[in-house]
Amino acid sequence: MNKAYDYNGTVVSPSKPVRELRTVKKTLLIDSADRDTVKYYTNGDVVYYLPRVYENVVCIRLKSATFPRIVDDATAGAIEHSYVRGQNRAEATWTVGAGQDTKVTGRTNHYFLIEMEGLNKSDETTVSAERSTYPDSFYAKIPTTMYQNGAGSFFIEYNDHTHGENIAYYTPAIGKLDRLHVITRLHSQQNKSGFIYWTSDGEAANGDNNIAGGSNYSLEFEITMLENSFDDFSSFETRISTRAETSNSFGHYGC
Repeated sequence: MNKAYDYNGTVVSPSKPVRELRTVKKTLLIDSADRDTVKYYTNGDVVYYLPRVYENVVCIRLKSATFPRIVDDATAGAIEHSYVRGQNRAEATWTVGAGQDTKVTGRTNHYFLIEMEGLNKSDETTVSAERSTYPDSFYAKIPTTMYQNGAGSFFIEYNDHTHGENIAYYTPAIGKLDRLHVITRLHSQQNKSGFIYWTSDGEAANGDNNIAGGSNYSLEFEITMLENSFDDFSSFETRISTRAETSNSFGHYGC
């Protein structure tokens, strides 16, 4: 028996339910002031323990972020640190000078990068025109566009409505996510060579300026997870295309 019939000039089939996995979204706010400052001396290389265990994660989107200014102008600024002079611990060498840490004083750094260990999905070319590259080397790119908040107070603001999107998809889904290892760095600090950190006065970390309020940044993520349940959607299907043919593997998640 032919169940196809004409409906307003279009040949269609009977409505059929299509099962789709449900998703749930959670917003996560991270402030570098909340780190363990004994274990993580500066905010350039930190592991943040999350408020819940996120399960079956299929997408992580950086919605917005705020950072202190990256260029030192006798106020808050960023400093380049190399792992050669120690890890992000108080006992490392935290001095600025020739052959040591360097202030980001030039205005040629129009962006910096965020790494999240195990979650990076963006590739990067190699400094000095070498032929090798670094796949999955960073998670997000942040423009250094500065905004003013009061007289003489500047900060960097990112949101994915006015800047490029920073979204990573994961297939298969991440089973459990309970921490994020976040590293902020310049393009020139690739291959795990170092990171940048902020202080309230733009000078090398001294135990006070690296924990002062003006030195901290914030990150706002949207985390999409699969639920262990289904929605049944029903619609008319034409002979031209079906829902199964036109569906997108990530379109259901709405990242």
